[in-house]
Amino acid sequence: MSKINIRCLVTVFCMATILLTGLSVFAAPPDNFTATMVSSGMEMPMAKMGTKSLVENPGMNGLVTISLADSKKTIMMNRVSKTYYEQPIQNQEKKPDVYDPDMVFDKKKVGTDTIDGHPCIKYDAVFYRKSNPEEKHKATIWEAKDLKDFTIQTEVAVPANPNNKGSGGKMIMKFKDIRLGAATAAMFDVPRDYKKVNSVQEVMGFGGMGNVNEMIKKMQKGQRPPKP
Repeated sequence: MSKINIRCLVTVFCMATILLTGLSVFAAPPDNFTATMVSSGMEMPMAKMGTKSLVENPGMNGLVTISLADSKKTIMMNRVSKTYYEQPIQNQEKKPDVYDPDMVFDKKKVGTDTIDGHPCIKYDAVFYRKSNPEEKHKATIWEAKDLKDFTIQTEVAVPANPNNKGSGGKMIMKFKDIRLGAATAAMFDVPRDYKKVNSVQEVMGFGGMGNVNEMIKKMQKGQRPPKP
């Protein structure tokens, strides 16, 4: 896995979090669904039910991240080793959230389109904080009319990083295999026979930090990380 792919994977996970916690809620679409999100050639099975969300890691078999907004915690779970790790939700104040009174979400209809057979309304959207109106973020979203205005595709402008040549541009997030109302409470529970561990590294099967550093070195050389 190259350095570029590592950065891409991290960015995709960040965008997945934004989509599940705020950006995709411009029109208050269904908040109970299962789907597969596709971006940058990676596919992430996911589920959402109210304030709970689940995303499967596309780069590591069996690794799942569960976000529980009401409990203010995230759970990283490994279905292969049957282990899990809990931690407080980090940096929530930095994430776009339609329920945050400081956030402003605006959208303007710019046309119609069809994505994977779903008739859609296309919007240009802008979101920003009232406390910092100069820092505006732009996106284009497609709401599927036959899926109760589900945001089936989002194109986000990614700002360039002055320290990373060639960064910036656009990132496209697309949902497929959408099943409205298919999420169940059990999807967000840790099975009773799973063991609670003390670190993310243990859940990932890397043990201590030495093993994590070795994994990173192998990634930079184009090798894949060991399977848990």
